[in-house]
Amino acid sequence: MKRTHRETIKLSGEWKIRVDGLDGQEETVLRANLPGTLDENRVGVPHSAISAQHLNREFTYEGSAYYETTVNIPKHWAGKQLSLLMERSRETELYVDGYLVGKQSSLVTAQVYDISKEALPGIRTITIKVDNAAGVMSWPQIRNSHIASEETQTNWNGILGRIVLEAKDAVWIEDIQVFPNDGKRKAVVMVQVNKATQGQASCTILLRCENSEGSISESLSFHLGDQVRDTKQWMTLSLGSDMKLWDEHQPFLYRLHAEMKAESPSGDYYDEREVSFGIRRFEASSKGFLMNGKKIFLRGKHDGAVFPLTGYAPMEVAEWRRIFAIAKSYGINHYRFHSWCPPEAAFQAADEIGILLQPELPLWDPGHALEDDEQWQYYREEAFRMLRAYGNHPSFVMFAWGNELGGSLERMEQLCEECRRTDARRLYAIGSNNFFAQARVPRNSDYWTTFWTEGKWNFRTPGYGGMHVRGATPHHIRGHINNLPPSTMQDYRHATRHVPIPVIGHEVGQFQVHPDFQELEKYQGVLKPNNLEAFRKRLEENGLLHKAKLFQRASGQLAVLCYREEIEAALRTPNFGGFQLLDLQDFPGQGTALIGILDAFMESKGLIEPEQWREFCCETVPLLRMKKFIWTNDETFKASVQIAHYGTFDLSESVLAWSVQVEANGFVIANGRMPIRTIEEGGVLDLGGLETDLLAVKDAVKLVVKLEIVDTDYRNIYPLWVYPDSGTPVIPFAVVVCRHLDETTKAMLLSGSKVLLALDPERVSGGGAMSFIPDFWCYSMFKKYGPPGTLSIYCDPEHPALKHFPSEFHTNWQWWNLIKNAKTMNLDVLPNAVEPIVGVVDNVHRQFKLGLLFEAKLGEGKLLVCSMELLKQLDRPEAKQLFISLLTYMDSEAFAPTVEITNEILEKFIQSNEGKGHDLVALQQNADQYG
Repeated sequence: MKRTHRETIKLSGEWKIRVDGLDGQEETVLRANLPGTLDENRVGVPHSAISAQHLNREFTYEGSAYYETTVNIPKHWAGKQLSLLMERSRETELYVDGYLVGKQSSLVTAQVYDISKEALPGIRTITIKVDNAAGVMSWPQIRNSHIASEETQTNWNGILGRIVLEAKDAVWIEDIQVFPNDGKRKAVVMVQVNKATQGQASCTILLRCENSEGSISESLSFHLGDQVRDTKQWMTLSLGSDMKLWDEHQPFLYRLHAEMKAESPSGDYYDEREVSFGIRRFEASSKGFLMNGKKIFLRGKHDGAVFPLTGYAPMEVAEWRRIFAIAKSYGINHYRFHSWCPPEAAFQAADEIGILLQPELPLWDPGHALEDDEQWQYYREEAFRMLRAYGNHPSFVMFAWGNELGGSLERMEQLCEECRRTDARRLYAIGSNNFFAQARVPRNSDYWTTFWTEGKWNFRTPGYGGMHVRGATPHHIRGHINNLPPSTMQDYRHATRHVPIPVIGHEVGQFQVHPDFQELEKYQGVLKPNNLEAFRKRLEENGLLHKAKLFQRASGQLAVLCYREEIEAALRTPNFGGFQLLDLQDFPGQGTALIGILDAFMESKGLIEPEQWREFCCETVPLLRMKKFIWTNDETFKASVQIAHYGTFDLSESVLAWSVQVEANGFVIANGRMPIRTIEEGGVLDLGGLETDLLAVKDAVKLVVKLEIVDTDYRNIYPLWVYPDSGTPVIPFAVVVCRHLDETTKAMLLSGSKVLLALDPERVSGGGAMSFIPDFWCYSMFKKYGPPGTLSIYCDPEHPALKHFPSEFHTNWQWWNLIKNAKTMNLDVLPNAVEPIVGVVDNVHRQFKLGLLFEAKLGEGKLLVCSMELLKQLDRPEAKQLFISLLTYMDSEAFAPTVEITNEILEKFIQSNEGKGHDLVALQQNADQYG
């Protein structure tokens, strides 16, 4: 038999395009390169409007675009089965020589047209109509999804990836699906054979699977009847005793080669195909997820299709390898694709690197998902197209229908059941954070992605809050990081105690980081950072542009601190499924949510190195459980140690070494070793307690507790602050402490006194309340909830006012009570030269000059103004210590303010900063809506 392999003609290159409505013309004919988009070819309406909500396109076009080229169909293709494949596009129609072949609308899998009847040998004109405005592209739930949203991927018009004509014999292999069975060391293979000829055919299929020891073969012969057009044949491959499994640690892949030979009266036919697959079993139980029988913890990342250079997802494996390798360097082992599905290249790269994927349908509809019959049929078909296209990839472990859906629960559950019956190689869920307004365990879902397990969405209800499984929410008065005194005791075991399926924390984090604007030069593609430029202009107008880098570093360090607490709270929870961060990288849409430690290009902001991040975000993490971060030197420091271990193997005969050290000089206060007989893989192990007295501490100091599993890379470091138990602070004779600016205070200042104006925060309203955590997501989106909108403090740790109050240049846990009992002062009315000793980073939508502590000279007097409550919380060691540090500073020669203000300026400042203040929550009409 003569073997004839499939032949292809690549259609990449220059095409003629016809679009409507450009430059007032009914139709414009241009040239464009494919694969690509109209944006990349600079075709469309120049986009002059600037939005601060997201990145801005230079050119936009919505409607029908006709892409046309000619191709010479070879003579020897006569009688072949011909198809045209477009790897990714919008809703399309295909014409050959002006005749309509058909219409397709898959947005997440390749569109393949059978053109056997139309594309006869000779010169043929191929015309493809791509419409990004009509049909399914007009549906709000698709336009809102990340497959088409202007917030990130954009609603491009074009054709991406492979564009090819393919010729194959008239009996061919249509599909191969591999169903591994690790328990029996076998793989069941389904081979679908199609036939386009008349008459009968005798067929033989030969499978050959390559592994490290050689190859495994299996053959099957069968008969195709006269009327049979397709058949599915099932074969079993025995993989042998050396069968290798696929997981995040060792992503071993097999390569399967399939040959098909067919003989019939009309001729002989041949075809061959290859697929890769991995042997893995991903399961859900009441105690979490299992990979190949071992517990696994999902350290996930949200992906909202942020690709600023192109406005669409990469179609090349190499770029996805780069992206996943960066994520994995930060300990990420899981990706959730929010309301979209990436291309084949992403699945292939994830297979190779060991990333567990959850794609979703292009569906974001919080009200009426799947209720419409036409849409239900479309999404149902799209789900099965995804299973067929990507089902062999071992990285494809989970499948959910979309983001925060409301609508037909019955149909969501039905689709889970239908997909599970068709393909049990992965887990299914009705969506991510569906029906969140009334938390309830989803039926017929294998797992539950949610931000809470109990609660009703109505923030006006007293006591509202529910059982959260993340540490921060859009309401700054909810979530443990901002509202419970800091400790390492918080976990979610109580919130998940009644849930019979694994729970994943939904969109965890969302902590803003101020931009430094150095990334502006990176935007060399189709999307322009007009939003960032608008923020930069506002910062410059407010005289703060020179602080942009400091603002990024300070807010970024606090974001890292809060992300760490989010991650560790999840790791501390027994039988928890995992988390999905929002996000490791920035999301430059939906108001511009700069919530990443990486920028929109997945490049570092310099906030933390990957190996430092992995100390608290990897497969094995030592955890310290302590009730507080603030101690006095007359106390005994007590804590307990746990190990969250989800590695490949048990750790046998291990030792955990611990030490309590002075951070500044490494002086060891106490240390010890905890022998560990075995750390079993797949859970949280209690190792026991540690304690030490703190009598060696004489002055205020920052200590660190270091945990390390000896002879491994697994370590973790925790801060704590120890202050001397010094009794009631004594106010120096030369210093006056007052609460309000009255005539007596003014007179003392004018006569040369040193005055500490310790404002009552309840009367300060100039800048408003302050949040410990950075503002959630972005201020413009959630300001209806009345958030403080602040991002961090900033200060000079070497400033003599802070000499006896150890601090970094940013917020850390010792500031928690001080910040929570403070109001920010708006310093804009003061001379520009007045710099806060403790400043506050404001969000990019306001960019006020804010502070908590500043000094000035008034007449012969010296003034220090503080809007943190100190006097009413002197029972707290950190407040007392800061008070002592300020008093000591004021009683020294170092207290020498250089910027002079007048009585009038001070009175104006006080008038602008004292008043009733504003409510914690703005009671707006639509404030109960999440987005």
